[in-house]
Amino acid sequence: MNSRLPELFERWMQNQCTPAEKEEFLHLLEEVGPDEMNPLLKDAWDSLKAETMLSTGEKDRMVDRILQQSPAEEIEISRRPRWWAAAAAILVLCIAGGAWYGLQQRSGKGPVVNAPKGSHDVNPGKEGAILTLANGKTIVLDSLGNGLVAKQNGTQVVLNNGSLLYHAEDAEAISYNTITTPRGRKFQLVLPDGTKVWLNAASSLRFPTVFSGKERKVEITGEAFFEVNRNTAQPFIVQINEHADIRVVGTQFNVNAYEDEASIHTTLLEGSVRIRSHEQVRLLSPGQQAQISNSGELSIVEHANLEQVTAWKAGFFNFRGASLPEVMRELARWYDLEVIYEGKIPEQQFEGELPRTLQLSQVTKILTKVDVKFRIEQGRRLIVQP
Repeated sequence: MNSRLPELFERWMQNQCTPAEKEEFLHLLEEVGPDEMNPLLKDAWDSLKAETMLSTGEKDRMVDRILQQSPAEEIEISRRPRWWAAAAAILVLCIAGGAWYGLQQRSGKGPVVNAPKGSHDVNPGKEGAILTLANGKTIVLDSLGNGLVAKQNGTQVVLNNGSLLYHAEDAEAISYNTITTPRGRKFQLVLPDGTKVWLNAASSLRFPTVFSGKERKVEITGEAFFEVNRNTAQPFIVQINEHADIRVVGTQFNVNAYEDEASIHTTLLEGSVRIRSHEQVRLLSPGQQAQISNSGELSIVEHANLEQVTAWKAGFFNFRGASLPEVMRELARWYDLEVIYEGKIPEQQFEGELPRTLQLSQVTKILTKVDVKFRIEQGRRLIVQP
């Protein structure tokens, strides 16, 4: 074994390599074989398992996510033990642009890999939203601390550890608020009935400050995940547009209703929901997904990929089976980008999952593994090159 390889490998994993050492390490990787790398990779994987507090199931899911991101021909998954493939995948992604940081974030540790000095880069999105009160007043929630945000007709609006809560015990009258997440923001709130809502970037939710009457009705644009507090006497209704809505009693589901997507997706995780589009009505069972096309046609996917649907809520991009335009639309929302295509749009299909904590340069370096070139320019512009 090259005497420098173990030292450089350790320094790379600790993010302590100088620029010259990084170049030396990457050059060595092109020369060494499996016999030299196996002990180092196994030690790194064993160390990761020992240092993290993940359960066995979480470790297995993390391994699966890593393996999906790396081409099988590079790792030879079918010919290697599970630990080798996982560790090798970690190393491949480190080289591609810093996914080790994203994995370590799950255990509360790990260095940030910055873009080269002088280059343009874009930070990932963060928690934040804009609250519009019934009187039209807007409140930017990004930098507010815990405490009372507003009081409306007896309903108190409180910010608590990044989540907005509505307490309507002494509500005198109904008024409507709107929570909006600009591009590059996500947010969580708890509605007056205890229903929890997670909003993805570039989304909005309009809702009353107190639920009264025979139903609980809200309006959505963009994407949101709902955990609806059960109340059989007062159904919960999500209005998507004038032609489509979702009716539930108590359940968990995800709604993707971005205007620039080809269809509206409603995916059920628990309970049951009723989907209506124009005159069509369908009931969903857990694991099913309703798709409403731009023309209003309603169809059902029997076995939706639930992990992919909820990846954004868990802090990941899941690009399995996605086209380049689909990937770019998701990145544009999270990094607040203008995406520009130079020439014909490459016909590529992506796989795998990436942490949403990565810098944009790290994401594009990893995506170049499918032969698509990117350039980041000032003004939050991402150029897709032929």
